[in-house]
Amino acid sequence: MDARQAARTLEVIRTLMERTCQYQLLTARAGLAAGCLAGVGSLLFLFLDPANRIDFVAVWSLVFLGSLLATLMGTVMRGRERGERVWSRQARAVLWNLAPSLFAALALTGYFVDQGKHLWLPGVWMMCYGQGALATSAYAPRSIRWLGVAFLPLGALTLWLGPNWATPMMGLVFGLGHIGLGIFLLIQERRESGLRLHRSVA
Repeated sequence: MDARQAARTLEVIRTLMERTCQYQLLTARAGLAAGCLAGVGSLLFLFLDPANRIDFVAVWSLVFLGSLLATLMGTVMRGRERGERVWSRQARAVLWNLAPSLFAALALTGYFVDQGKHLWLPGVWMMCYGQGALATSAYAPRSIRWLGVAFLPLGALTLWLGPNWATPMMGLVFGLGHIGLGIFLLIQERRESGLRLHRSVA
């Protein structure tokens, strides 16, 4: 075996090991749904007053729950398509690494809402999301890592811009960010489907 062939073999082994460790059930549909929901949530504040705590909490709670439901449904459907367990070792690792950021986001949400400073929350959410995404980057697809890298400075920018930019930035960052993620995952899914079809024909 020459050096070039050995290098190719090692690359194949490395790729297979990465796929074994990575969580593969994140779907394009979930990303697109989350992005669209965030965009709709932001647009609702053209008619609602974001300074109203009840409206603010109600809208973004519904957006979060809708995104979570879309993610769960997408995960179950993709698991069935691929014949994989949903509650796998990789899924447990992702949730374990994500837990501190989720806890911080929930605790800070309660504090800021109680203090009447809820319009500062979008920047806080973005930074918690970015930290969570980076914490799961060893197990999640590479696109999640880049999303996390983007969310940290965008969260800082949102805090710097202040409360007047809270809801527009939610639509831009969470909305467009997740739509971009969904499009990337959709391309990846179609590429994988094409490869599987090619292998089955061959």
